[in-house]
Amino acid sequence: MPLLRQYDKTKNAEIRSIDAKDHAESFLLLSQDRTSAFVMDDILLAGLIANSSNPGDYMILPESLRTEPYSMMLRKDDAQFKALVDKTVGGVMKSGEIDKIYAKWFTSPIPPKSVNMNFPETAPIKEAFKNPNDKGV
Repeated sequence: MPLLRQYDKTKNAEIRSIDAKDHAESFLLLSQDRTSAFVMDDILLAGLIANSSNPGDYMILPESLRTEPYSMMLRKDDAQFKALVDKTVGGVMKSGEIDKIYAKWFTSPIPPKSVNMNFPETAPIKEAFKNPNDKGV
């Protein structure tokens, strides 16, 4: 809620927060018109939309309140393993293979239910794939 209140376009809007126990209940509130919006990570929203009975009824706004890259975690004290991970994952990204992997899981039907997330690579994702690093934001 603090992020939404800081967002410039909401300065003249009356915002009321409704609490829910989890993402599924939050999406249910939206699907039942008990709320007008659901603020969450775009990829989590895409999954909820894709698995809903009427995916075409929802859209994810292109603006983002904050960018938080996803990452991997590994032991701090294993420089050799980190170097292998950096080389391997970085290689997949720099070769373009990551785009095929991404398309398989985020813009194509996924077995067993053939659900399609319909979530093309965003500009920040493309940038992260183009320039892999371990810096975060």
